[in-house]
Amino acid sequence: MGYVFVAGSCYCCNKLITFHPNKVPSIRVNGKREPVCRDCIARANVERVKNGLPAFEIPAGAYEPAPEEEVNWGG
Repeated sequence: MGYVFVAGSCYCCNKLITFHPNKVPSIRVNGKREPVCRDCIARANVERVKNGLPAFEIPAGAYEPAPEEEVNWGG
């Protein structure tokens, strides 16, 4: 059994992050999912709550390595 993690840049702040490719919070840009870091989600949640919207939830394990059998490779 192996583990997988992805390293990439947060779409919002460009900070390098590692994440579970199927659980990381993301936004769609030109039809492609782009990862968002924990700090940017927290900042967005402050504004969402202030505007009466529900906070985004961060799934457990979103920024952790994933067991390889959990990863959907899109094939």
